Amino acid sequence: MFEIHPIVWLQSWASPTLTAVMNGISLLGYTRAYVAIAVFLAFAFRLRAAVPLLVLVALSGAVTDIAKTAASMPRPDVDSRVQALALFASELRQRDADTPTEVEDSYGFPSGHVSATTAVVVGLGLLLRWSRRSWILGTLWIAAMGISRMYLGRHFPGDVLGGVVIGLATVGLGFGLLKVAHRVMAVAIVLAGSALLVGLPDAGDAGRMLGTASGALFLVSHDVFARLATVKARIMLLVTAIVAFTVAWVMMSLALRDSSPSSASALRLAASALPNAALLIVPACVPAWLLRGPLIRDASTSTAARR
Repeated sequence: MFEIHPIVWLQSWASPTLTAVMNGISLLGYTRAYVAIAVFLAFAFRLRAAVPLLVLVALSGAVTDIAKTAASMPRPDVDSRVQALALFASELRQRDADTPTEVEDSYGFPSGHVSATTAVVVGLGLLLRWSRRSWILGTLWIAAMGISRMYLGRHFPGDVLGGVVIGLATVGLGFGLLKVAHRVMAVAIVLAGSALLVGLPDAGDAGRMLGTASGALFLVSHDVFARLATVKARIMLLVTAIVAFTVAWVMMSLALRDSSPSSASALRLAASALPNAALLIVPACVPAWLLRGPLIRDASTSTAARR
């Protein structure tokens, strides 16, 4: 399960087109990509299930980070027989640790892409009570993510299977926490404190969990979904979320870049927590009167009104 040969075999089929496709699949497996998708579903489609999905994604990152540090296993592309086909491959090989502005960490087991994908697919499937066909498509997406990570030389087959196990464990843990909203916040605080005291989980992952939990509780308590009955409101809140995240991320990244080593952990936690919190809290604070006016109502809303 941790041999080079399956990866070398996959890469024997390498071509520019196939590599581009695999990199495209892999890019969609990052935590930030799933956060963006969940926020889009929440504000653009009034999908309440997107809020617990955000928590699952953040929790998956924290749990995966703990597992990676505990295992401390290398990635396959440290072996010269494995081609580094991932985007920014040379930078990823030389890098020692993750930061809020970079996209990978040093250890391979388990695959963070696969654990996040598994948490999203299984979590969304359970929340929305998917049909058999949807479950099949979701399973194929998990498999595609695992194959892409092996093809690109970033993970062993064992890393992929480990990612599936961590993703399933995250869903089990997450659903237990989501039954009582304040448990989510308590776990987020514990993870943040542990990150600062003992370095586990990574401050960045702990920060994302803390920020997401804070934002999710604020979003639900303000019942933002009741204000998303019009296209105007959805567009406005979605744009507000994007702007809020971008401004907070840029500000905190600049602060981290200029920080002293002694304050790095605390700033990394803040640099990850504040953008994720702003992503959900700032849209919830938009005054209701700004969402009124000449509006284009959804077809479902218009039909209900006519009835």
